[in-house]
Amino acid sequence: MNTKNIKPADNYEGLKTQFFALKRLLECKEVEVEVYRDKIRKFNPEQIIVLQAELKSEKEMNSILTEELELRDKS
Repeated sequence: MNTKNIKPADNYEGLKTQFFALKRLLECKEVEVEVYRDKIRKFNPEQIIVLQAELKSEKEMNSILTEELELRDKS
């Protein structure tokens, strides 16, 4: 949708329709903002750091196990 060329309606009923559509869009955006605010409140940087460390450790362990399996298969 090209929003650069949008023009208001020429009649009152059309303007009312546009107004209520924009009002509804604003209400939806306010709800969306509130959802993101809740997510930000629940965000815990320390937990993210711990999870990243656990993931790194698991990747390293998988790499070691893969190498050991490959060596065993070659024998």
